[in-house]
Amino acid sequence: MSTTEIDTMTTTEPTAQTHTWRRPRYDVLESDDAFDVKVSLPGVQRGGVNISVDGDNLSITGTRTHSAIEGWRPLRRELPEGDYRLNLRLNVGVKEANFRALVEGGILDLTLPEAGACIARKIKVN
Repeated sequence: MSTTEIDTMTTTEPTAQTHTWRRPRYDVLESDDAFDVKVSLPGVQRGGVNISVDGDNLSITGTRTHSAIEGWRPLRRELPEGDYRLNLRLNVGVKEANFRALVEGGILDLTLPEAGACIARKIKVN
């Protein structure tokens, strides 16, 4: 009867850690020439927000960290700590140079002017 031995080596190589993202709640409004995007990012400060645009794709990330007051120790923590990520496809190009972004009261307010208005036209079929 043969037995199989299992090698239980301990490696010192770092293991990959998964990153957990939260998807924030958001509203998108449209006017004739711009989009207004409001994103709920509770506890995220202005320095913790990153916004990028690639074509018509808008990507928003936000990081919230707990900050303990010096001399105090936490007894209970229910406010979530972690990262937010939101990816939106606007289906219209936007003018990156004219963005307006403001974080106030846990809400990110973005104004994104459209790059060019779509002009409706009739196409003749031959």
